[in-house]
Parts: sequence; C-alpha cells; structure tokens
Amino acid sequence: MLNLKVSARWKKDDGQFVELDQRMLNTLKTIDSEGSISLACKALGISYRTLWSQIQQYNLMLGEELVATHGRAGACLTRFGHKLIWMVEQGNVRVAPDLGTVGEQLNAEWLDVDQNKPWISLALSDDLVLQNLFQNTALYKKLQLSLRWSGSIAALSALHRGEVRVAGCHLPVGLEEHSHVHHIMRRWLRGSNLSVIELFERDIGWMSRPATKPPTLEDVAQRRALLVNRNSASSTHHQLDALITKACLKAEDLPGFFHEENSHLAVACTIAAGHGDLGLGIRAAADHYGLQFRAVSKERYFLVLHNSDLQYPALDILLPWLRSAEVLEHVKNAAGYNPLNLGRTQALELFLNEIQAN
Repeated sequence: MLNLKVSARWKKDDGQFVELDQRMLNTLKTIDSEGSISLACKALGISYRTLWSQIQQYNLMLGEELVATHGRAGACLTRFGHKLIWMVEQGNVRVAPDLGTVGEQLNAEWLDVDQNKPWISLALSDDLVLQNLFQNTALYKKLQLSLRWSGSIAALSALHRGEVRVAGCHLPVGLEEHSHVHHIMRRWLRGSNLSVIELFERDIGWMSRPATKPPTLEDVAQRRALLVNRNSASSTHHQLDALITKACLKAEDLPGFFHEENSHLAVACTIAAGHGDLGLGIRAAADHYGLQFRAVSKERYFLVLHNSDLQYPALDILLPWLRSAEVLEHVKNAAGYNPLNLGRTQALELFLNEIQAN
C-alpha cells in the first residue's frame, strides 16, 4: 500500500536548498536532550570526533551555527538550531494526519484489486495507541483498511454522510461535570440503529513544560501564559470550553484560545517548542514530548457503526483482533490507558447511559 511521508528542506539566503535529513535532526535532538557532546556521542554510538565533524558539516551547509559549547560544562542548541528542529517537528505533526488521509484515499482506489480480502473504511478521532495498533502488518494481511484521522465530530459526521462504515470518538466519563460536552456530542450520537464497540478508557489533562509551578487557566487569563487549543471538530475542544466556563472565564479573553491544532500530538509539540504554555490533551501525547501532565478527567474511546454493519464481513476479522491478547497487552502497557471492556459490543443508548452514570 502507498505510504506518503513528510520531508523538509531549508532554503538559504542565496536560494540554495539544504535537505534536513533524519540523521541531522536526530543528532540535534540528542545534543539538546543530553546537554553534552560527550553524552550525545554515547547515546548515538559514535566517537566525539565523528560527532563534532558532523556538527561542523551541518553549520557549513546551513550557513548558521547550530550548537553552542560551554567548555566542559556541556553543549546546547543555538536559537537557530532549536527553532530548526521544532519547525520540522511541528510541520510534520500538523501535516501528517492530512497526508495519511490522502494516502488512505488513494489506497482505497485499489481495494478491489484483491477480491479475497474484505475491506472497511474508518474515520477515527486522534489517538496515539490506535495509530500504533493499526500499523500492525499481520492485520493488513487479512484485511484492507481505509483510515482517516480527525476529531470526534468530524468522524461521526463522516459516518452519517455514509463516507465510512465506522467512526471512532470519545466522551468524558460522568454527566454532571461534562454535561456541556455530552450535550454537543449528542447531536451526532443518537439513534436506535447505532451500535458501539468499546475500546478503552484514557486520561486527559493539562499539558505544559516541566515546571515547579505549572501554568493554569488563571495564568492564561492574567496573560502570564499562552493557551493551545484543538479544532472545533474535536471533543477535546468542547471539554476545554467546559473547563473555561467552570473557571468563570471567557474563552475569547484567553490568549491562544483560537490557536487550534489538529491533533493531541500537535498541541504537545507546540507547547514543547515554546509556542504555547498550556493545552488539554492525552497523557500519551505529553509523554511523547516529555511534558508535564496533570490529569483532569477520564474519557471513554469507542467505535460507532450501524447495527446492520455488525454483520459486515470485515468485522469478522476486525472484532476478534480488537479482542486479542496482543491488542489487550498493547493498551495495558500504554501510560494513561485502561482496556475497559475492550471489544465489547452493545447498543449506543445503553453505552451512553452507562458512561453518563459513572
């Protein structure tokens, strides 16, 4: 199947382009995280002379200093070096979901080539564990998948328009504190003809750079911190709205509220890059970028489909796989995840009543 990837080039003042290959970016990230040339050498498994030669080569290619040394005290990236790696990282996480959607749409055109493989189309709300699971090559040997990643509302909208057979979305547990979010999501989650396949429960909370006193919404309101938001097609966006209302604040008065990113990973990346200070997201995204995480609530991630599609041939492959020991172990080992009722199928209304009562 076709796999599209993002690559980056730097355009110099003289118009020449320099390829920013993965080796260069890994070298800079390692120096940044280790804070020392010698420690970076150990982490990369190369000699001091080799690493120093690479740094000089990169400086020459880009016409800028990338690394600043401090004698025996260590080394750090220059402002240019730091900005360079985070520009590439942010570009990648912002473009990757759309690129993945395009790739899957192109692959879908070839699904009829192998008539012996059932296929199914899914629109899934952003989740790192699911993205890793659906890279399982053994699954693709049995099943043709057409995947797109989006927000919960966008996924459910695609299901109701008939563009996909399965939508993946999430809702916070408990109705009283999260009634605003449940009310909004109810516009797309209604109907006696819909069923749910449960997947897992996950932690959602505040993400910020490590600090003794992490920023709060009050800090944002006092303009001491900058907020990063998800787009309005995501349930997380509306959960943030509810937290802002609970804090008796106005969203339009909060710096960064209208800075919207298309995934949890993009929110975390923006904060790690220093372009924002506080965002709501999943623990897995915070861990990926070494951010501080403060849990706010739990939410249930589940799949929605029409009752008739439970008999769809592809579900005979997908459902047993979701209930397998392999998937169970993967979810259990992910930080902030609980494989609660993994693979259980029930009517949508029964499921919603259950999580609202918790």
